[in-house]
Amino acid sequence: MFKFESWTDRWGVRYELVQKDMCAFPKGHPLPNLDLLDNYEFPDPYSFDLSDDTRKMLRTIDRDAHLVLGWIPFFLFERGWALMGMTNFMKSFFTHPKEMKRLLHEIANFNIGIFERYLEMGVDGVIFSEDLGHQRGLMVPRKFLTEFFIPEYRRCFEPLLKEEKIIIFHSCGCIQDIIEVFIDLGVTILNPVQARANNLELIKRKADGKLALWGGIDTQHILTLGTPKMVQEEVKRVLSVLAPGGGYIIAPDQSFPVPEENMKALWAAARKYGKYPLIHPASS
Repeated sequence: MFKFESWTDRWGVRYELVQKDMCAFPKGHPLPNLDLLDNYEFPDPYSFDLSDDTRKMLRTIDRDAHLVLGWIPFFLFERGWALMGMTNFMKSFFTHPKEMKRLLHEIANFNIGIFERYLEMGVDGVIFSEDLGHQRGLMVPRKFLTEFFIPEYRRCFEPLLKEEKIIIFHSCGCIQDIIEVFIDLGVTILNPVQARANNLELIKRKADGKLALWGGIDTQHILTLGTPKMVQEEVKRVLSVLAPGGGYIIAPDQSFPVPEENMKALWAAARKYGKYPLIHPASS
C-alpha cells in the first residue's frame, strides 16, 4: 500500500507525500460527514485478484521454512479516520453514534471479505494496522472500544479463529490497559510493543502464556540516536523482561531508518543473549 508518491486508494482516500523519503499520509477524506454515509460506495473485497507473479511466488514458497501472512493496512479505527479525517471521526462518536456503528460494520464487512480471500489462498495468518494508542494512552475511551469496536473485531476474527490461523494485531502507542481485550479476542501476537509508551513488565505479566509479543526494542531513542553499546544493553534489558517463558519475538518497536551499525548490534546481541534456556541477560 505505502508508496513514495501522492495517490488515491480504492476507498477514495487521497494520500499526500508531505516529506521526502517518507510514506504518503491520508490528507483527502471522501466521507467528511456521516450524513453522507448513504451516498458512499464501499469497495468490493471480492473484486481483487492476484497477479500471475504473485500466484507463482505462492507456489514456490517453502512452507516448512516460511510463514505466509495476509496484510490489511488501515483496519477499522484507522480506516474510519482515514475516510473521515481524525477530527470529524472523533466527533461522530458523539454526534452520529448510530451512523458510526454502521460505518464500522461496513468496514468490517470489507475486512472479512479480504480475510476470506486470504484463507482461500492458504495463508498461515494475517497482520493488519490498527494504531489504538498514543504515547500515553488510548486514542478512544475504553467504553467506546467496548461499544463500537470489539463487536466488529469479533466478527472479523471469527473465520480466522475457526481455521486456527495466526492473528497479528499491530497497534502502536500505549495499549497496556487493553492487553486482556486482545487475549479475549483471540489475538495470537501483539506488535510492536512500543517501549517508551508502555510498561513492559506490566504487559509481560498480563500476556504471559496467553499472547505472544513482537517488538519492544526502543527505536525512538536507542536504535535511532544511541550507540551500538547502548543497543546491546537495551537488548539485554528487554530480553530479561519479555523473553522468560517464551512468547517473545525480538524486533525494533518502530520501522524507522536507523544507523546500520545499530541494527547489526541488535541482531548480534539477540543471537548472543536470546537463546533458550535463557541465561538472565541483564546480568551477563
